[in-house]
Amino acid sequence: MHTLSTGLVALALLTAPDADKADCGTMSDRYTAAVARVVDALRGYAKCVEASDKRDDCAAEMQTVDNAHDDFAEAVADAKNCQ
Repeated sequence: MHTLSTGLVALALLTAPDADKADCGTMSDRYTAAVARVVDALRGYAKCVEASDKRDDCAAEMQTVDNAHDDFAEAVADAKNCQ
């Protein structure tokens, strides 16, 4: 049984795709999606601020902007590593 487990682990390691190459292959799509999330989040935040009328601090929308920016910054860093 131990030999079988060792063989399966070795096979998995030998056939595993190169994660870096796979990530770089989808980088353009991930970057485009991150840009779209930032733009959508900013629109949502602006809409909230415009409608706030001193009743809503739009914290949830600002958090969405912050999360989208984090994704964008990660996409930019990943793109730099692919060049």
